[in-house]
Amino acid sequence: HSDGGAMTHYYLGKAYLALDRYGEAITAYESSEKAGYERDVVRLALAEAYRYDHRLEDSLKLLDGLSGAIEQTAEYLFQRALTVQGLGGSQEEYRALLERAVQADSSHAGAFFHLALENDRYGNDDYARELYERAARQFPTHLGTLLNLGILYEDMQAYDRAKQCYDRILD
Repeated sequence: HSDGGAMTHYYLGKAYLALDRYGEAITAYESSEKAGYERDVVRLALAEAYRYDHRLEDSLKLLDGLSGAIEQTAEYLFQRALTVQGLGGSQEEYRALLERAVQADSSHAGAFFHLALENDRYGNDDYARELYERAARQFPTHLGTLLNLGILYEDMQAYDRAKQCYDRILD
């Protein structure tokens, strides 16, 4: 019941994406761009929607078409990292992009989570824990962040901290 303007379409796209309705999200984002919403911001959102819709080549093509300051943003670096990973690209490039994303924005929960997960897989528990803790301070905190952080705390025998994570999940 909104005005149907550019911002409306953009946030409608975000809502559809959160509901796993990727085709509708893409349509809403395209309408947003046609209505005048900031092109680069819409393109990043479209790249994410394409990635979730398993259209990784389309996502990469959109990202490759962006240039300038947007390429230094955490969201761009994050979307590029996940797209590269989805296409089976270099793990080194994936990790480097995530590292750059967390340096660009100290509140990008997605970049913190994926970088923590990557370090967790390779046994870098202290760094992974630090990254999960930073991700857990963001709102909203994702359940995977709290679950993985709780498991790391259990491994450290910090059961009170693990319990706090699990309580937050239940809340």
